[in-house]
This record gives sequence, C-alpha cells and structure tokens, in this order.
Amino acid sequence: MAAGPQKVIVRGAGTNALSFVLRFAARAGFLWIGAHLYGAATYGAFSLAVAVVELAVPIASLGLKRMIFPWLEQEAGSRNPAHVLLDALVIGILGTLIVALVILAASLALPAGVVSGGTRFALAALAPALAGQVIADIALAATRWKHVMRYEVAGRGAIEPYVGTAVAAMAWGMGWYASGLLVGYAAGSFVLAIYALWSARRTFGGFALAGWRPHPGQLMARSTGLLTASGSDALTALAQRADLYLVGLTLGDAAAGVYGVIRQLRTPILQVRQAFDGILTPIIARTLSHAGEIETGAATAAATRMILTAQLAVVLLMVAAGEPLLALFGPRYTGGYAALIALSLAETLNGAFGVGEMIIYYLRPARALAINSAMIAVTVIVIPPLASRLGIDAAALAVLIAAMVAVWLRRSWLADFGIRHHSLHAAPPIVAAGVGAITGWGLRVALSGFPPTAVALLPPLAALASYALIIGIWVRRRPDALSLARFRVS
Repeated sequence: MAAGPQKVIVRGAGTNALSFVLRFAARAGFLWIGAHLYGAATYGAFSLAVAVVELAVPIASLGLKRMIFPWLEQEAGSRNPAHVLLDALVIGILGTLIVALVILAASLALPAGVVSGGTRFALAALAPALAGQVIADIALAATRWKHVMRYEVAGRGAIEPYVGTAVAAMAWGMGWYASGLLVGYAAGSFVLAIYALWSARRTFGGFALAGWRPHPGQLMARSTGLLTASGSDALTALAQRADLYLVGLTLGDAAAGVYGVIRQLRTPILQVRQAFDGILTPIIARTLSHAGEIETGAATAAATRMILTAQLAVVLLMVAAGEPLLALFGPRYTGGYAALIALSLAETLNGAFGVGEMIIYYLRPARALAINSAMIAVTVIVIPPLASRLGIDAAALAVLIAAMVAVWLRRSWLADFGIRHHSLHAAPPIVAAGVGAITGWGLRVALSGFPPTAVALLPPLAALASYALIIGIWVRRRPDALSLARFRVS
C-alpha cells in the first residue's frame, strides 16, 4: 500500500533535516575557520562572492531546480524521465557558460571605489564554481522527483560541506591566506556535481544515452518558457542576499564578514523550511495538478503551521544562546546579537508563511516576481540611509520589515485564487513562543545570583518546555492542525 501524504512528507523532511544537521556541523567548522582564522575582511569578501554565485545559480539554470518537476510530470508518460533530465542539464550548462562569463567580466569592470580588491579577486575565482552548483541543483532535484532523498542528504549534507571545510583548512595550513576559502568552496562544488550526476544515474536506472536525441528548437522553446520562472527564482535569491550586498557596499568587507557570520548562525531556522522544501516542491506541483488551488491552499496552510511550530522552537534557542555563539568568533562579533534576533524573526516569517508562495510561483510567476521586488525595494530604501548610524543592525531591520511586507502580499494574492485563511490560523505557535520567551526571561531574573551554569541552562530549557506544553495541548484539541493529509503524493 502506498504511503500517505503525511508519512511521505514527514519522512522526506526528516531525511532532509538530517542532511541539514550534517551540513550545519560542517558549515560551523567552515564558519569558524573563515571568520576566526582568515579574518573578518577575508571572510567578508568570500561571503560577498559566494552570494553572487548563489544569485547566479537560478539565472544560469533557468529555475530548473523547481521547474523540472512540472516538466517531468508533463512528459512522464511519453518520454524517458532521464532524457528530460539530460535536456535540463544541457540548458543549465549553456546558461552557466553565459553567466560565468558575465561574472568574470564584471569582476574586471567594476570600479575600484565600488568593490575592494579582495572581493574582485573572489568573484573571478569563484565564477567557474557556478557550473558545479548548477549541475548539482538540477540532478539532485530530479532524484527528489522520485521521492528519493538520501542522495540530497549525502550530497548537500556531507560531501559538499565536508570537502569544502577540509580543503579550506588544508589551504590555511599551506599558507593560502587569500584564496583558501575560495579553493574550499570550489572543491566542494565540483565534487558535489560529480556525485549528483552519479546519483541521478542510479535513481533513473541509467541515462539511456543511445536513445537520447536533444532537439535544439525544443530546448530553445523550453528555455524561453522558463524565463519568467527563472526571473522569479533570481529575484528570490537577490531578495535573500541584497542586505549582504548593501552591507558590503556601504560598510566594507570587514562589516560584511561580521554580518555574514550572523547570517550563517540563523541558518538552522532557514533549514527547517528547506527540510520541507525538498519534498513539498514536487508534491505541491502534483496537488495543484490533481486537486486544484483551493485544496492545495488548505494543504499548504497546514504545512505553514507545522514549519512555523518547528522554527519558533529554534528562535527560542537563538534568543537564549545567540550571545555565547557570537562570542566564539571573537569580540568583534558580539555586537551582532540584536541583528541576529531580527534576522531570525525575519527568516521565520519568510520560511513558514512563504510556503503559499509556491502556489503563486506555479500559477502566476509574475506575482512571485513582484513579492521579491518589494522585498528588495525595502532593503534598498532602508539600509543606505541608516547604515552609518545603526551599522549592520540597519540591514537586519530592513530584512525584518521586508519579510512583513512579503507576508501581506502573499496573503492578498492567494485570496485572488480563492485561498483565504483565517487571520489567526497560525496564532497558537506564536502565542506559545511568546509564553516560552516570557517564562525563560522570568526564570533568568529569578535566578540572578545563582551559579552561572544554572543561569545559562535553566531559562532556555524552561522556555522550550512551556512552549512544547502549549503546542501539545493545541494539537490534542485540534488533531488536524498539523495534518498534511490533503496533499497528493500520487
């Protein structure tokens, strides 16, 4: 008997979560190596270059990390799915050649007053790594169409980050202080690409190359049809990174390094959403195809509540442990606590309430473009005038405001499809988190004067316990609140 939607999604999210735990462990090592050993300025230049590469991936691949799913669904009955993947890889590789050349040209053409020499060098050095990221995105996405998550876990969770961390550490030991982080990132990207191709071949039982005949005209038509979706993905990537670019431009590489560390520390909250994305993206496409907008909207509302519940637990931990975490990287980083909390809240809003954007993405890609354009506009308006007075806090504040604007826009445009949720449908986790935060704060005050270990450990444990208690009561009273049974998995 086929597994139900709840089991498929939770199992896929759980498997993907393991990938992120492994990846974050490696990322933490890479982060410490980059920020503590290489220094804030070098890490800042590296962070800015990686942000450019990550922005370029959806442009070069034409958004095929997500759009390969409807393509596979449409042609599943008439073509070998492996040939659809090969077509997608051809499109991605050609796009990569074009975009990588643009990055190289930009690294040479940008005026000295706009970017530092370190950032210019990092951009040129990482442009070829774009190919590895694009190939891996498309090939691993195809394995997820088969509901196979173990390759994503091994590739993104272990192979890429651990190879990158090991190479960066060895490069430091060899004295490559200017390029070690770049070499590590490139090594991780190319090894991942090789593994992703091998994984896709195993998933599809071979590529059947003898029977594959690419048709340039059809590929061109397909590429043209993907432009809007690619633009949406690129704007999403830009909206997620515009704050870092502006910090680098207005405050310099060292400030970008500090801000880059803060952005990395909020990664567990981002990864809660990403753990679900890997399996939800193809399932939402399938649910839309077979059940329509209203049913898909009801299903994604439950997914929103589930993701929000998990993310807010991580936010409570971040509130409690954020300052000690920042102190691990040195005294220069400890002033970023307020920015860390603001970014954590913004990531929670974007993560949980952004699930419904997948519906907009598939049905009205232009509106998804508008959401991300609005987020970018907020960051551009808020950061430059406030950066000189607030420093990196200005960027975090802008990101939080942008997330609030995006929530309002998504809700308004989903209503145009007939998808209307009660304004308080996700209130219980928020209330529970508020109670948890007050409980933790109250206990911290009550324990003043007690041993430091008790003051450090007991308040966050009490906050999480009260949060879990309220969530448990809510779920018992409303068993369907976190049910994902409305999704279609076959």
